[in-house]
Amino acid sequence: MPTSRRPAPVAFDRAAFLVEAEALLGEVDEEQYRNGAGLKESLELAPIYARHATLFERPSVDALRELVRAGGDDVDRNRALLAFATDGYLERAVAPLTDAVATAESQAVIVWRGEEIGYRAATPRIGALSDRRERNGLFESWLRAVEAINPLRLERLDRMHELARELGYTDYVDLVAVTRGWDPDVLGVSVREALVATETGYFASMRRAMAGIGIEQGDGSLADAWHILRGSGWDGWFPGRRLVDVLEGTFEGLGIRLSGRAGATLDLEPRPGKSSRAFCAVVNAPRDVRLVVNPVGGWEDYSAGLHEAGHLAHFLEVDPELGADERLMGDASVTEGYAMAMEEVLGEPVWLGEQMAMPAEEAVAFIDFRALFQLHRIRRLGAMHLYELGLHRGGPDAVHRATFSGTYGLLTGVRVPEELYLSYVDDGMYRGSYLRAMMLAGTLTEAMAGRHGPEWFRSAGAGADLRSLLTRGLGWNAERVVAHLGYDSLDWRPVLRKIRTQLIGEMSGYGGPNITTRAGTRKI
Repeated sequence: MPTSRRPAPVAFDRAAFLVEAEALLGEVDEEQYRNGAGLKESLELAPIYARHATLFERPSVDALRELVRAGGDDVDRNRALLAFATDGYLERAVAPLTDAVATAESQAVIVWRGEEIGYRAATPRIGALSDRRERNGLFESWLRAVEAINPLRLERLDRMHELARELGYTDYVDLVAVTRGWDPDVLGVSVREALVATETGYFASMRRAMAGIGIEQGDGSLADAWHILRGSGWDGWFPGRRLVDVLEGTFEGLGIRLSGRAGATLDLEPRPGKSSRAFCAVVNAPRDVRLVVNPVGGWEDYSAGLHEAGHLAHFLEVDPELGADERLMGDASVTEGYAMAMEEVLGEPVWLGEQMAMPAEEAVAFIDFRALFQLHRIRRLGAMHLYELGLHRGGPDAVHRATFSGTYGLLTGVRVPEELYLSYVDDGMYRGSYLRAMMLAGTLTEAMAGRHGPEWFRSAGAGADLRSLLTRGLGWNAERVVAHLGYDSLDWRPVLRKIRTQLIGEMSGYGGPNITTRAGTRKI
């Protein structure tokens, strides 16, 4: 009797995989753009993943994991493909739930004082309300909508955890470490150090800000913090009609053109259903890249615009000859770091004077406000990362709810409701990428200032240095970028050095000589 033979496994075709992967990414970004830009009410990712299902079959995922294990010169490029394939494997399975969550958020309406307010439009509205009772009342109504969507979010998260274990990972944290190339637990150690280093300055500044609106320390809600950090009193210096001109002028100072060039779209038009969260849709870098901001007026439009314009510039400047595994895939901390570096020019006194005609004494006070905003960003992102280290390792839902509320509340100094324990969670522990990006941005701006002077953001030389990095796409990870800049590792010290020069007043807790201005006493 002849012996039966198992068919030989089909060799993994990396080149064909890469071509189809790029096609899928373009379709996904197009769909997400249309939904997020308010051009389409529903988000329909499931059909896209179905059309490209072969990308995310288990043999492809396993083959890429073996390539990463093998190491070699292409390990980073193979890891980028592994992250893409693994994310797709998970997303393909949960796509109907992803669509359901996005559609629910697009369609949900909060009825407040007889007015219908869209779910996505509610959060900026809450932060803008100066009346505390009204602010917290609308916040509570919005939370009911958050809670109504939570069962879908939980079902999706549980399924992703199951899939991570099916792929052979210990848990979702282990999956992130292998596919992203950075260790979430090691980052957690760094985060704890940053939280200790920022504690005194943050709580002193937040106490001062809360007192300014008549709230005692420890009595503030998350909605109250949103109001403080909204900083609407500064909006008059940032007229909406000048946003595009300022963005273009800022990047022109670096020798980088945004609009009017092939591949660039700036979608800044207010539109019902448009996401309140600015984003950049990279449909086909560098040939089709779209910046999306839903302007509500004021400094936040400029902050979001500068950040997303940083992404836009990055993907417009990327070398078109690079493969998709370097142009479009890789360490997300890198593109976020470039975006944050551009966002930070909002805290430069010379930029504020030239671009916004802001007097020096006003600029000092605004920069102090931005320093508080930055401190809060470090602490809220840090809180989320530490919380997610536990969330993604399993346990009772009730424990996660309480841990989220307690951790976020303790580290930011305000009451944080349990209902938000899932709505702030991004796939791939993306808050960790933001934290890494903050360190990269701090290092990059410090290096540029050291080479080209404190006004590096209007230096053609700095622009040339920056473009030399942007052309590489995501081919280098954050560690390699900071090494190229002459630093040993990702580090919080450049970030904290900058913040310490920006805080005003004896309550900053940082010591050192003072500069007295009409805005207050500034620490240096």
